[in-house]
Amino acid sequence: MKVRTCIYLAVGLPALLAGCSTTVRPDDPVYIRQQQLEARVDRLDQIFNNQSLANLSQNLDNLQGQVNELRGEVQVLQHDQQLTTKQQRDLYSDLDKRLQKLELGLNTARPSASGANPMISAAVTGTATGAAVIGGDQAAYQQNFNLLKQGRYEDAINGFTNFIQQFPQSPLVPNAEFWMGEAHYQMSDFQGALVNYQAVVQGYPNSGKAPDALLKIGYSQYEMQEYNAARKTLGSVIKQYPGTSAASLAKQRLERMRKEGH
Repeated sequence: MKVRTCIYLAVGLPALLAGCSTTVRPDDPVYIRQQQLEARVDRLDQIFNNQSLANLSQNLDNLQGQVNELRGEVQVLQHDQQLTTKQQRDLYSDLDKRLQKLELGLNTARPSASGANPMISAAVTGTATGAAVIGGDQAAYQQNFNLLKQGRYEDAINGFTNFIQQFPQSPLVPNAEFWMGEAHYQMSDFQGALVNYQAVVQGYPNSGKAPDALLKIGYSQYEMQEYNAARKTLGSVIKQYPGTSAASLAKQRLERMRKEGH
């Protein structure tokens, strides 16, 4: 009604005053305009008085608010995912650098006549020693490891496979096997991951990668819903490597399985 009143005051009143002094003609422009405005006012009144349309407008506002909230949540999740991926790659790099130093003896240690460095010797088989770095193996290894950090898992697997074939006696072979397993694991190929993790545990039991490889065997079995085997493997991690980070993570996964009823 406010709309009608305003229009009458602005337009209708002059027309009414004019009508007091003379007869209104049907073809009078002012009269025609007045009739048009009155029809529009009637339509506006019907719209504002239509409760269902008002409810629809309110529902649309509510939906728009929900969409805005969901969009914000998606942005947060995307940021968290990017942060997690970066942290994971940084962790890969940090762990690998430290293990390379141990298994290569900082590239300076050599076995003495009285006995070899046990940490270095444990990382290799046959007559190879930790100080016997085959020419070019470290550069080739790092190239493939960079592929892993970039998320190019298929390329990393192919690269590490070629690396092991080309440098079978390199002290970095256990690392290459382990990271191949990680590449398979990240692609949810848990059966393929098991093959590489088991290669580390069975072929290089004294390697610095062995505890983590055994832990990831348990993780892979868990993902494959082989819960009995996973519990047994994780228990072996705790028993064989007490006090290590791998043992701590094994305990956490066992507790998670207990809560899940597995």
